[in-house]
Amino acid sequence: MAHACLINPAGIKSITSLQMHTPNPPIGLAYIAAAIRAAGHRVTVIDATGEAMDQISPMPGRSDILIQGLNPDQVADRVPADADVIGLTCMFSPIWPLARETLDAVRRKRPDVPILIGGEHPTAVPEHTLASEAVDCCVMGEGEETIVELLDCLLSGGDPATVYGIAFLDDDRVVRTPPRARNRAINDIPLPAWDLLPINEYIERRQNNGINQGRAMPILATRGCPYRCTFCSSPQMWTTTYTMRDVGQVCDEIERYMRDYAVTDFHFQDLTAIVSKPWILAFCKEVVRRGLRITWQLPSGTRSEAIDDEVCQWLAAAGVKQMAYAPESGSAEMRKRIAKRVTIEKMVPSIRAALRHKLTLSCFFVIGFPGETTRTLRETLRLIRRLAWIGVHDVSVTKFVPYPGSALFDDLRASGRIQLNDAFFLSPFSFYDNHGAAFCYADDLTPKQLHRWMTWLFLNFYVLSMARHPIRTLGTMVRVLLTGREDTRYAKWFRARINTRLKWRRAVREQSHQQTPIKEHAVERVTPGDNPNVIPASTHRAREQQKVTIA
Repeated sequence: MAHACLINPAGIKSITSLQMHTPNPPIGLAYIAAAIRAAGHRVTVIDATGEAMDQISPMPGRSDILIQGLNPDQVADRVPADADVIGLTCMFSPIWPLARETLDAVRRKRPDVPILIGGEHPTAVPEHTLASEAVDCCVMGEGEETIVELLDCLLSGGDPATVYGIAFLDDDRVVRTPPRARNRAINDIPLPAWDLLPINEYIERRQNNGINQGRAMPILATRGCPYRCTFCSSPQMWTTTYTMRDVGQVCDEIERYMRDYAVTDFHFQDLTAIVSKPWILAFCKEVVRRGLRITWQLPSGTRSEAIDDEVCQWLAAAGVKQMAYAPESGSAEMRKRIAKRVTIEKMVPSIRAALRHKLTLSCFFVIGFPGETTRTLRETLRLIRRLAWIGVHDVSVTKFVPYPGSALFDDLRASGRIQLNDAFFLSPFSFYDNHGAAFCYADDLTPKQLHRWMTWLFLNFYVLSMARHPIRTLGTMVRVLLTGREDTRYAKWFRARINTRLKWRRAVREQSHQQTPIKEHAVERVTPGDNPNVIPASTHRAREQQKVTIA
């Protein structure tokens, strides 16, 4: 048996005029920890975000980006002296610059211990990741089976080339082993080991992906996505294999979290939660049959093809409060270019059905894809106005930034338009300010034109939406001010602006003079007075097992 130390790096917050990124519980790392423990190994988790949410500091050279959590040296100091292998998760490339600094600090502290990294970033660019001297091996794709097999290989002194789904350095040569097939026995995967992480810190401070509807937990009901959108890294990370868990097992997990953590809201982190109409109907009916008094959300977006009036009726009955569609563009030409297999005239009836059943809806748009023009943007403008008129609650409009691992990323990198440096990796945190102005991949548009279009699309939607639905808008603002509960994404943004904008500016100024960590004012903690069901914050309960040395 081995002692594995797993690390979730600190979170990154982007505070600009229109955007705030909120760190979420690391569900992927919790799954990996559970798989390692189930295989009989000892596991310690260092969650740099969850263990120090009050510690905030600006990223060097970028006052618009704030680091939330333990700094790299503090993480390195917490690595157990008897750890035999160290693993770090890097699901998103914008985290890579900070993750790299954390790995470097750990390597300085523990030069003798193998260091592994997993997640979407190393899966997409393993050669670039391995160029960091701190990384020994990349775990690529779905990680539970791979990490256990790799640990066994290292323990026995075996040849890592026999382990599928990894990349490592052999002298100066990068070796990629064959990709591992997706695990179709999805119901046999151990549930996330939340007891090894400070999950209650996230729950109490409302650090979640969706809107605030009370104490919430992340959850996965499916894995993968069957589609091949060219801007998405999912086909490389997950392939197009789409698997769905047993609805009874998902409900069992929900009941367990209700009992253990006093949560009543669930944020489904699935890539594409609703693909099969029979599955989603069976799940909703099971929630209703069990009498689960919960709310749940689909904040990451879902497909519309399987969502008709019958499905919307059951979604509402089962407690869905917020869901998102992703048309991406109002232009059929642009959707064809990015392989987004969505027909707006089929999506709109699904949207109308959801609104009839009082579901809160968001729609996601991305502008500035290669080939974007003022003509295609006018088509997006018409769709955004239409959605505001019929009652959609929110839109998100972001500039296109190539995801490492996506087909568009590969094309742009091959043409020399992408340089893998920190400015590129951090650009998604700068959608709305001058730092991101240099990144524009639409040849017919300048960065300034694209920025003006983004602002214009936002203004058109929200001005028309508020004029069309003034009472709804007023009610949302009153509720968020009086109770803190959020009905929409713009209510989440509104509450964050009230709580954070001036305090962040003041804190950054103070930190520049005092050079001391900034105490965060923006993250809220729910107290027992707010909710009688609040339970004490969880502690780390790593299982003590016999320590062995990995060959």
